[in-house]
Amino acid sequence: MSNRPIDVREKLSPREFVQEYIVPNKPVIVSDALDTWRARELWTPEYFLSLLGTLPVEVTRDGPDPEGRMPYSEFYEHLRLAQTGPVPEDGSIQHLRYMRMREMAPLEQVRGQWARPYFMPKRGYCIPFAPLGLDPTRERYPGFGLFISPRGGASKLHVDGIRSNAIVCQVHGSKRCYVLAPDQEAQLPDRDSRRARQVKHLEFEPPSFGRAKMVEFDLHPGETLFVPHLWFHEVHTTQTSISLTYNFVHGSEALGFAWWFLKTSLTNPNSHSVG
Repeated sequence: MSNRPIDVREKLSPREFVQEYIVPNKPVIVSDALDTWRARELWTPEYFLSLLGTLPVEVTRDGPDPEGRMPYSEFYEHLRLAQTGPVPEDGSIQHLRYMRMREMAPLEQVRGQWARPYFMPKRGYCIPFAPLGLDPTRERYPGFGLFISPRGGASKLHVDGIRSNAIVCQVHGSKRCYVLAPDQEAQLPDRDSRRARQVKHLEFEPPSFGRAKMVEFDLHPGETLFVPHLWFHEVHTTQTSISLTYNFVHGSEALGFAWWFLKTSLTNPNSHSVG
């Protein structure tokens, strides 16, 4: 039995997933979702070094916007030093970068090593529009990315765009997750303060989110996290990590999504992008 502060499930059927988590907008960890993936055995930073070599890869700091590219072989050395080196005296992670591979083509050679998590419905999606189904290993979903991140790296507190849900498949390494329900937004510091906040290494300083009620837990190798729409989340890498993520809106959310889209088309059209 898990003592973590959110549900941890196994053998979760797609029907149960929709009814118990998508519809009530409730996060969950599925502990056995990647059991059949060959990626669980193969995917390590060294494995991708053998595949990618000096291929330039996109890197970023603590948000979704890329800062440039570097050869994967150079990024691999960055990972190695972050895993074994000391934490800076001021706890800064500003020197750390993580990799996001957005394109499907470079992943063609590993396509047979991962699959749609078994609890995810095969069809009935609004975003991407796929009422009859879409294979995420062949067609790019919104927000898709293979992320490789160093110990100490972090993605700053954010909400995913287009009122979408996120699936985080933790293949290798571990992460510390902080999630906050949508009704906690009023208890957070203002957006400008959050954007300006300097994220520190977890071994130096845990994050603070004002008066908001935060749920904290670790995500372990082989587990998959469902982050529901409009939930705030910040993720810190505690051990060199490889994860695969993408976003979606299911048909069971269609009415709520349509109303949100119409309302924000006038008030916040930038929220219609997820990357």
